[in-house]
Amino acid sequence: MRKLLTLILAAVMLCTVLLCSSASANSWNLKGKLLQAMIKTHDWDDYILLGNQADPFAVMSARYHNALFFVDDQDNLHVYTTAVYQPEAKKKAPSLMLYGDTLHLSYGDQESYVFKVIAEDGEYQLLSAEIGDFQMVGNYDDADMRVVSYWANGENETALWPVTVRLADFNINLLPHSVEEVRAQNQMLAQFDSARQCLGFAYGSGEKYSPDQPGELLQPKKKGTAPVYSAPYGKSAWRAGKGKAAVGLNGNIWLLSWFKNADNESYACIRYNVSERTQRIGYTLCKDLGLPEITDWNPDEPLTGFAHVDVEATVDTYLTDDPDVSQFRQFTVPKGTQFSCMGLYNNHYAYVSAEVKNGKFTDGGAIVWGFVPIRDLKVMDQEKVPEAADQLIGMWKLEAGGSLADDYLAFSEDGTFTGNSVEWETGAVLQDDNSGKSTGTWYVTKYNPFMNLYWNKPPYQLTLIYDNGRVTMRGLEITEDGFSLTNDEGGGGYIPAAEEEVQLTEDHG
Repeated sequence: MRKLLTLILAAVMLCTVLLCSSASANSWNLKGKLLQAMIKTHDWDDYILLGNQADPFAVMSARYHNALFFVDDQDNLHVYTTAVYQPEAKKKAPSLMLYGDTLHLSYGDQESYVFKVIAEDGEYQLLSAEIGDFQMVGNYDDADMRVVSYWANGENETALWPVTVRLADFNINLLPHSVEEVRAQNQMLAQFDSARQCLGFAYGSGEKYSPDQPGELLQPKKKGTAPVYSAPYGKSAWRAGKGKAAVGLNGNIWLLSWFKNADNESYACIRYNVSERTQRIGYTLCKDLGLPEITDWNPDEPLTGFAHVDVEATVDTYLTDDPDVSQFRQFTVPKGTQFSCMGLYNNHYAYVSAEVKNGKFTDGGAIVWGFVPIRDLKVMDQEKVPEAADQLIGMWKLEAGGSLADDYLAFSEDGTFTGNSVEWETGAVLQDDNSGKSTGTWYVTKYNPFMNLYWNKPPYQLTLIYDNGRVTMRGLEITEDGFSLTNDEGGGGYIPAAEEEVQLTEDHG
């Protein structure tokens, strides 16, 4: 009898557990494999469905946080915060629709985004966007059918945006909203072409970091915490968390890059979670993480050290130490604030250096490194060198090295140029839809080697601004036979060309 009673009690307890689990699961208002993925973790118990579910996608919401949740074919849960508007935006619930391998995300009738599985690994890329009268449409690479760039279309104007946007790093707030924004951002993209993905390029895979690629996982499995600074200068640097930012050494830490300062102190640039809705990127001494001291270090090489280019805020904006999740505004940045820009973190944020005191940017304060939206910055004017430009007037062809610009270039005295590229085996002019018209304006500026953009430290920089919105900036050196262009690790040499060789066309796009 006692044994029977024990069995009955056990059965009742099991039913209670199952009912509680079911009630907990139902509180999310989810179904399918997304529900199963949420049941496996307790990180998101306080979240509820916002809008509708398009299995395996749903936007989940808590009091201060919204995020797009996604379960892939391997049942891995992905959480993308920057893909949707946050509660403070006071937007109505988004709508999700899934058609085969295409996801539609929309906010009302005036704003929609389409993502499509492009790669065999199941990666979603932005295919198109509509924001009022503004549109973005992706261009495909015929070889693997990946989106490689976008045409931005506004009222009676267009421009090419030469980036790839993945769902994992899509930023709904910072995606360009006009052709004018695209053209302005293209200037920044071109200036820092040799300093893109500046946290991870030198020591990682060269990929843009995202929630799916947070960096190299470190698990020190040590007791205690280590102080985290915004820059690799210890107590001379600004420190978040009211001066007490620290990382737990028994949890997950992701390594982004390294830095050895002038005092020979080795620092690791890390990312770590503060909460489910907040991360932080900062610097910790390598020894505190159990990492070896840095021995192979040359900060004056583009592939190792950072760039140093003066930029200025064009509008009131902000600086954050968390560009991938909360985008929390650690500092307000007034219009006209000047920074030294060290490179571009991704499609949306620039990595900058400044000094702060009492919450304001000022000389002589604590050193702060952080992230400012690319759209809100411009490169400060650089000195033009007309005597160097005069030596380029004429027709030129690529003679050796890599194609860092058009294979054929013709520079005119009025500041315009024409160019094209050819298939070297056949000599045919390439009809490249991604390039559009190979015409535009050009100029030459003085290059300061301290900017650390080009491996050979050339005396000049050549800027090509294409009529279709593209911009190309390269290191320029004028030689006896012609001129050479360089970037962070390569170069290409040009020699004079006859008019019949150039085969210039007004429009080959």
